[in-house]
Amino acid sequence: MIEGHDIMCFAPGPWDDIWRNRHHIMTRLARANRVLYVEPWPYMRPTLCRLRDGGIGVSDMVRGGQLHQAFTNLYVYQPPLWTPRTDRFPLGSITRTIYFGLLRRVLRRLRFQRPILWLFLPDMEVFIGHFGEQLVIYHIVDEYSGYAGVSDSWRPVLRRMEEQLARRVDLVFVTSPTLLERKRRLNERVFLVPNAVDYEAFSAILGNEAQPPDDVAAIPSPIAGYVGAINDKVNLHLLVQVARRRTDWSLVLVGPAAVTDDEGQRALKMLEALPNVYLLGRKTVEDVPRYIAACDVCLLPYRVNEWTRSIDALKLYEYLACGKPVVATDVPAARRFSEFVMVAADEAEFAIGIDAALSEDGPVMQARRRAVAAQHTWDQRVELLSAGIEERLGKHTGCQRDEVMGKGGTG
Repeated sequence: MIEGHDIMCFAPGPWDDIWRNRHHIMTRLARANRVLYVEPWPYMRPTLCRLRDGGIGVSDMVRGGQLHQAFTNLYVYQPPLWTPRTDRFPLGSITRTIYFGLLRRVLRRLRFQRPILWLFLPDMEVFIGHFGEQLVIYHIVDEYSGYAGVSDSWRPVLRRMEEQLARRVDLVFVTSPTLLERKRRLNERVFLVPNAVDYEAFSAILGNEAQPPDDVAAIPSPIAGYVGAINDKVNLHLLVQVARRRTDWSLVLVGPAAVTDDEGQRALKMLEALPNVYLLGRKTVEDVPRYIAACDVCLLPYRVNEWTRSIDALKLYEYLACGKPVVATDVPAARRFSEFVMVAADEAEFAIGIDAALSEDGPVMQARRRAVAAQHTWDQRVELLSAGIEERLGKHTGCQRDEVMGKGGTG
């Protein structure tokens, strides 16, 4: 692993969120480096909407940037709301000057020098060139233009932003073969580093021995469970049909719900009304393995679309690390593990797959699932990331040395 570097991670979400790949990567890098996790710079329009609707108060608006230490060597910075990001002139130039000034003050306080910038979204080119950085990384975890809610007019703009960013950075990491195929033309240094699992934490939970959480203990078996963010990529209509088809199953959904499209919201209300469906809400990262262990079969019920065709699902690795049978819709992430995952083409096959998973499960298959998950750990992934970074830093050093020698020669 790389050692002795300062890393600025410009994150697409707050630190206090369900854990995603950035949390796992940065906590491991912080073992031998210093990491500043910068939470999203709020845009002006949604900030004003939240203020108008009462989601935030005036006291929140005037509070300065917050810095706290989450782990040894890992710091989290929350930008102040009173310097929102905007393209409006001249306000935009004023808030940018204040924002970057405050952030540079944080770097001085932490004594960060020549950081590595780690960017996650197409609109993050704005952060390049302000911190004396020695390397810039763009880490692509989704096909962002495929997100639900992205309009037809905004989609090409988003793609152009990504192309421009990718051409400026030193390294591009992608999480799936689909993303690798789509993005490799953007930069000559695009590397595939899939997602992974905290294997020790998840494999330590044995389904037959672990005590289920209190809110699961009274739920009738068999339990078919989904553990993760309940958002627009989840086919909630499929889950409604499955729950109605098999009322003898308990369908358990664990995770925060943030559904924006009308169809999904209607399906979510239908699920909430069904007697054999249990929505348990968000759980701590420490408790997630216990909820997966409490399931008899785990589900990956994604819609099949532009977004999910590029996904490398963290929860799939986590399910396998717990030894659980998995039933999934027909997305590439599931097909890559088809030896261990039952892939369903439609609603009927999905229900049949759950039945088959329950009937075919046993100690031998559980051990095989855990064994394959053990080959995909976050420690291994961080080593892959580090190898790419070290190789690129070596080239940077060599180029700088050549430039110095060239300037000092007699020519």
